[in-house]
Amino acid sequence: MRRIKALEDDLRRSDRLGTLGTLAVGLAHEIKNPLGGIKGSAQLLQEELEKDKRLTEYTGIIIREAERVNRLIEELLDFANPKKVSLRPMNIHKVLDDNVLLMSEVATSKGITVYKEFDPSLPLIKGDRERLSQVFLNIIKNAVESIDKAGWLMISTRIGTEYQMVEREERKGVIVVEVSDGGKGMKEETLEKLFTPFFSTKEKGTGLGLAISHRIIKEHKGNIKVRSKVGEGTTVSVTLPVN
Repeated sequence: MRRIKALEDDLRRSDRLGTLGTLAVGLAHEIKNPLGGIKGSAQLLQEELEKDKRLTEYTGIIIREAERVNRLIEELLDFANPKKVSLRPMNIHKVLDDNVLLMSEVATSKGITVYKEFDPSLPLIKGDRERLSQVFLNIIKNAVESIDKAGWLMISTRIGTEYQMVEREERKGVIVVEVSDGGKGMKEETLEKLFTPFFSTKEKGTGLGLAISHRIIKEHKGNIKVRSKVGEGTTVSVTLPVN
């Protein structure tokens, strides 16, 4: 019954993503051109007003906000027209190390201690390095942002004890990557909406990061699950099939 419910949830999510994707493409193309004009005009105006710092602050705001909207549009296009994954043998630990390094400065500034427990016997997987890096950077970034100060973050890998059914009913072993944090945690109702496009608990979040991450993991024939409890932190588990 649990597996049937999971399949039904995936089907409903796929239907929603398809509809939202079509809408996103139309909106993105309509917005992108005038947005470029706004940003270009603000940059030219800023050059003319360089002597007046008060006025250049206003043009700076226009440029920053235009760039923020442009990033949202890029995410919308990525969401609606995803790049096809290019699967090659890869070491998942290298991807995780790179992402930890990218977030190390922010983590250190908040007094967060990052722990790593990597299983050295982990086999290579077939994956798209760029797309999986996008997923894990998003997960690690969310974890760091959920910790107020002087907290901890644990990234671990292991060989899964379960098997996963993939194409042609072939059973494959899996690896599991878990990112756990001692952050604020989430309520049950928040957990249920996590992978819904445009749902975000962040003030300036787009709500597309986890929706895109979910799709990327599914394209790798994997699964992503989140466990969380208010006041006790969150654990994100990503399961990926072995070659």
